[in-house]
Amino acid sequence: MYNKLVQFLNVNNLFFKHQYGFRAKHSTIHPILHLLNHCAEVNNKKDSEFTIAVLCDLSKAFDVISHDILLHKLNIYGIRGIVSEWIKDYLSDRKQYVNIDNNISSITNITCGVPQGSILGPLLYLLYVNDISQSCNMNIVSFADDTTVIVPLYL
Repeated sequence: MYNKLVQFLNVNNLFFKHQYGFRAKHSTIHPILHLLNHCAEVNNKKDSEFTIAVLCDLSKAFDVISHDILLHKLNIYGIRGIVSEWIKDYLSDRKQYVNIDNNISSITNITCGVPQGSILGPLLYLLYVNDISQSCNMNIVSFADDTTVIVPLYL
């Protein structure tokens, strides 16, 4: 399933072009180079311009993914029908409990998040945040759940 989804996303050029995490042939050096190139371009301009970079690291990023929103986004990307139903089933009816020193909580349904430690989990996370660049008109560079917002500042 993972290979087919990645192939579909790549063939249709659906990945956010500045998301470098959890993708083949992408590494941590790519977002760094992107930021450095931006700073170099700004520095070469005649007008005084600076760059402000806001670095964001989402805590528990995989745990807060709404299943409904994710499935809606998959539909927008063209992941529909049997595949969508399979992913819905994959995410549904998961349960959790906490065990601390043999004190066990009650079992609770999990209503959000993607399975961590799975092959599909990181890909589903990427699709969940894939439209982040459309949320503002600033430059955004991401590596997995680490996101850098790059803002030019004119003096």
